[in-house]
Amino acid sequence: MELARTMSPTAVAILLLLALVVDYMSIGPNSLRDRLAFVMAVPAIREGFDQSPADQATVAAAGGLIQSLLDSTGGAYIAGASVNAILGVLIGLLWVYTIGCMLPVKTGKKLGRFATLTWPQSPLYRLNTKMWIVAIILGMMSDLPGGLIGDVTRSLVSIVTSLVAPIPGLLFGAA
Repeated sequence: MELARTMSPTAVAILLLLALVVDYMSIGPNSLRDRLAFVMAVPAIREGFDQSPADQATVAAAGGLIQSLLDSTGGAYIAGASVNAILGVLIGLLWVYTIGCMLPVKTGKKLGRFATLTWPQSPLYRLNTKMWIVAIILGMMSDLPGGLIGDVTRSLVSIVTSLVAPIPGLLFGAA
């Protein structure tokens, strides 16, 4: 399935740079900084790197790791599990974790500990490494989950992409 591009290569580069600057320079309060950087980074990574050689190598490496773990079980029943399904489930679970990190802490009264998940705060002039690892993985692999979770993850990325795609043109006149 071919990815429908919403941004030009220039807009992708600008958006990714903006996300890096927002996170690195700690622009805004901590509660908003990581969310803003993440919301700009995931669509930029998806548009810029999805279906690229880097994406294919990442998926192949993750699939190889899962296959080697399944093979190490010997003749156990679980060894027949589908590597693609397991990889999709792991990406879906990473999205669930990410949504917990993105929710405001105030929703913890209604949603419990799930809403209190957070990425660790990084000091001034440091990137939030954990957030960027999650953004890169989700940006390149959000198309892998199937079923309802897959539909939701692809919809979330598409919605966020359509929201942030105009930012480079609006701020810098480059689209």
